Amino acid sequence: MASTPEAVKEMLVKKSADYAGRQQTYSVEVGTLGGKDIAFGNYGPAWKFHRKLFTTALRQYLSDIPLIEGRVSTQAEKLVRFMEEQDGKPFDPGDCLQRSVADVICGITFGEGYDTTNPDLNKLLKLNVDVVADTATAQLVTILDFFPLAKYLPIKAYDRFIQPFFKMFDIIRIFLRDREKNFDPEEPVQDLISGLLHAKHEAECENDEEIAAFLSDDYLVNTIEDMFIAGYETTSTTMKWAIAFLVNYPKYQEDIQRQLDEIFDGRNPSLHDRPNLPLIHATIIETLRVGNVAPLALPHFTLTDTTLCGYRVPKGTIVFADTESVHMDPKCWENPTVFNPYRHIDEDGKLITNQGNFYPFGAGRRFCAGEPLAKVELFMFLSWMLQKFTFVAEEEGHPPSLRGVFSGTQFPAPYKIRAIKRK
Repeated sequence: MASTPEAVKEMLVKKSADYAGRQQTYSVEVGTLGGKDIAFGNYGPAWKFHRKLFTTALRQYLSDIPLIEGRVSTQAEKLVRFMEEQDGKPFDPGDCLQRSVADVICGITFGEGYDTTNPDLNKLLKLNVDVVADTATAQLVTILDFFPLAKYLPIKAYDRFIQPFFKMFDIIRIFLRDREKNFDPEEPVQDLISGLLHAKHEAECENDEEIAAFLSDDYLVNTIEDMFIAGYETTSTTMKWAIAFLVNYPKYQEDIQRQLDEIFDGRNPSLHDRPNLPLIHATIIETLRVGNVAPLALPHFTLTDTTLCGYRVPKGTIVFADTESVHMDPKCWENPTVFNPYRHIDEDGKLITNQGNFYPFGAGRRFCAGEPLAKVELFMFLSWMLQKFTFVAEEEGHPPSLRGVFSGTQFPAPYKIRAIKRK
């Protein structure tokens, strides 16, 4: 376990190549169809190819500002409408936030017009939600994976954990086959699936057998599922944390709204406004730091004999980066347990973008490829919501608990709030 700022930086940044592996446990091997995904795949040619493919497709979206802004704004508008319908009554924001983010991911992954009103995509979302919510099974499987003989025993936990992934893959295959039937290589890339099919077509034209093998359906469905589960879960959880913090610290909510009011005169926030809203960004950064959605990130696996803070670490060692310990270290952050977005704003009112000792998306070779998309979604959703509403406690004097619940990701304990429409 790397649990000091020095150790985490050495592991994730300075010796990133040494710690870039992922152990292929029984649940990982079976649940990813042989380690064929990006998040849990071991470092190697296939992983590097798919990682590059994924980041290239994502970059194409984010460079097309009108396209990505249109898709996020459509869902932000639906989210705001839902909150208006609550008419100031208490509600749990968890489900509507998850669905809004999931609908953005559906559009980016499957194309224009696809969202969770589609029965198959709604089922895909529900399966993802159920996997994340089943804390007990995930924890038991993690323990069992340390004992290789456990896979031969009649233990139902493995089935409970792995079978939902097979069901998700079956749903994704339906969409993939449908798109393959109507695929036109002359058409531009409009979504993640078309980007993957274009890469597959190019490999087939070049008769590159190795690349063609990397583009089998098993690899493609894993990449698409990675986009879905990683893209919606962490982003929606971060928004749940942000609302919980802002209800507990109403002064910052007021300051954000004052900044929004100074810039907008009746129009909705857009991505072009990002440089003028440093406090929204600072709130996102501080939420990621204190909320610690991924406090241990995913386990790393040494690919060679190496060292950590002068200690020998043999090849094949599982090492965790305890990023939460860095985010809560008083040597790195003054009063670290206190939520204070202004720690990320300089004396000129500008955003401090790189203070160091900040790893919500990891770092090095295994950093989260979805970070740019997550930041776009967080900015758009939070600015739209806070422009329209003030969030207050379900009952006066009883704000949401800031106690974290860990289940792969760390999310706030369920809570209800009221969304009071601003005049």
